Formats: sequence, C-alpha cells, structure tokens
Amino acid sequence: METIFDVGMFDGSDTAYYLDSGYRVLSIEANPALVQHAEKRFATQVKSGQLTCVHAAIAATCGPVALTLGGADLGSSSTSSSWVTNMPMGSITVPGITMQQILEEHGVPYFMKVDIEGADRLAVLPLTPETRPKYLSFEISGDVEELVSHSQSIGFTRFKIINQNSFREIANQYSVVDRARLRLVRYLGYEEPRLVRRHGRFFVSGHSSGPVPWRSDGKWYSATATLDRWREAKAGNTVHGWYDVHAAAG
Repeated sequence: METIFDVGMFDGSDTAYYLDSGYRVLSIEANPALVQHAEKRFATQVKSGQLTCVHAAIAATCGPVALTLGGADLGSSSTSSSWVTNMPMGSITVPGITMQQILEEHGVPYFMKVDIEGADRLAVLPLTPETRPKYLSFEISGDVEELVSHSQSIGFTRFKIINQNSFREIANQYSVVDRARLRLVRYLGYEEPRLVRRHGRFFVSGHSSGPVPWRSDGKWYSATATLDRWREAKAGNTVHGWYDVHAAAG
C-alpha cells in the first residue's frame, strides 16, 4: 500500500479521498481541533493503521510555534500571522516539526500534498533527490518560481497549474462547458458551485485539493514552460482564485 502525506489536512476532505482510494495516509495538521475531529471521523482507519494523524505545524526547527487562527475559516490559520487577513482570532502555541524529521520517521511518500497557508516552502525546500516523492502538489504563492525551480533541481520534470475552484488546468479553466455550468449555478442563486465532479467523484470547491496529480486535468509541461504560462496568465489578468502546482518526477 503506497503512502500519501496530506500536509495541511484542514477538514479532512483530501484525507478522506486518499483513504477511500486505498492509500495509507499520514495527515499533518497544526490546529488541534481539526486533528481531534479527524481522529473521531476516521477512527476506524486510525485503529487499522491506514491513517496516522500528526498534530504539528511544519516549521524550520522543532519546538513550539505560534499558530494564528483564522476566525472566518479555520483553513486559513497559519504560522505566518501576516497570512491571516480575514478575522484573525489571536494565536495558540502548537508543536513545530521539520519536514526532515517527518521523512526520517515515516519514510518517503508516493505523493505529498502541501497546503499550509504561506508556509509551503518549509515542506518543499527540504526535499532532496533522495527524499522527493513521485508526485508533489503545493499552493502557488509569491515563491512559486523558487519552489518550481527547486522541484526541478531534485528530479521533478513535469508540471501543471491547477485552478482550485474548478480543478481545471489553467489552460482549461474557462472551457465552454464550465462557463455554462457556472451560469446555471449563478442563475440558481449561488456564487460558485460547492461540489465539482472530476474523474467520477465530487470534490468540495475551496475545501479540497481535487484529484491527485496523476488524475488531474490537463497536460504536463516543463518547469520553464510552466513558469512562463503563470507569468502570462498574471499579465493577462486571467488569474482568479487560487492555484496549485502539480509536479511529477521522472
């Protein structure tokens, strides 16, 4: 059974998907309330050993760290206080753990999903050619060029940019079919669809990273082409919402 690391578990939407798909999962989450919720929700998988929950924030060094809580959305909580702009509710102290320690204790996963609100670099930059997974996903932020370049340097050769509202590759995010569906959703009184169907499964928009990279939408590109396409999208004002980079090694 292959292992997936869910780094930034949030409400467990991705963890549930990975478990249902038959993978062993290591879920890492800084917010203790979310960890407690997951341990109850997935009690059977925890007991069987299919799921391990780690209550910790990925940090530069091991030891206590401050987690600023997002009041409007617990998923926006971050160890970077400047990242939490929507109703911050103060901070709590949580355990900090390095990515190196996680890898030493749990081994190298087949796939690692990273979404830790402005701190993805703390999980991505420690990866080496020896410890990189087969597939990687991380959220696009201001350091996207650095993270893509580092990923390429350790053996990732193929990349995609995935819109996290529609789970479409950036070239396909305004397809005719999707635009028609969005018009229908808005006609019914909703701003965005809550559930998006991809590869025979519904994913919760805004609460899920969507299909795993080997099943995600669109074509693969080189690191250089991927960064060029991101710059072009920003320059052309076609960037709306948030996006993940999917990377594949070999």
